[in-house]
Amino acid sequence: MVINPATPAIVLEEILPDVDLVLVMTIDPGFGHQHFLHTTLPKIRRVRQMIEQTNPGCELELDGGINVETARLGVAAGANVLVAGSAIFGADEGVGAAMNRLLDATRQVSN
Repeated sequence: MVINPATPAIVLEEILPDVDLVLVMTIDPGFGHQHFLHTTLPKIRRVRQMIEQTNPGCELELDGGINVETARLGVAAGANVLVAGSAIFGADEGVGAAMNRLLDATRQVSN
């Protein structure tokens, strides 16, 4: 189940018990290199609460504008799966180093 930035979390209420993953778009879908919409953070927290109450095994994924800073914010808000395109594939230090940097950032939040 995917919800866009303008879609309220309440649309998940009836379907949440039946899904394995909820994807919250943190940009308006359509093209890469967009900036993370910080206004989605309250929705991410709300979706995490809904998941914990209804279907604790459900994953919460974020897609859009994910980098070291926004990965930390997203994980702190409750996400446990991140999609990072530009931050990984556009990194000067290479894909492996960029992935490690992103993983390290999220581990700091988790610990």
